[in-house]
Amino acid sequence: MLGLSVDSVYSHQAFAEKLGGLSYPLLSDFHPKGEVAMKYGLWRADKGLSRRAIVIVDRAGIVRYSQIIPQGPPDVDELLRVVQSLG
Repeated sequence: MLGLSVDSVYSHQAFAEKLGGLSYPLLSDFHPKGEVAMKYGLWRADKGLSRRAIVIVDRAGIVRYSQIIPQGPPDVDELLRVVQSLG
């Protein structure tokens, strides 16, 4: 599992520290800003940021699931069902 954000590495460090650490890598899509988000159709050029989303990509690089998360936490039970169905 990886996290990805258009924020800088320094911002990620502060975010992880605020949460008491993360058990997964948090990657920066900072420069060129949003390049990865654009490839997944999540970049919001009008706002200069990406949509919050969960994207599950298999080992072959095929997107198996994606959901935009408007606010709040994602539905963890739904994500577990999706991941288990892919196994």
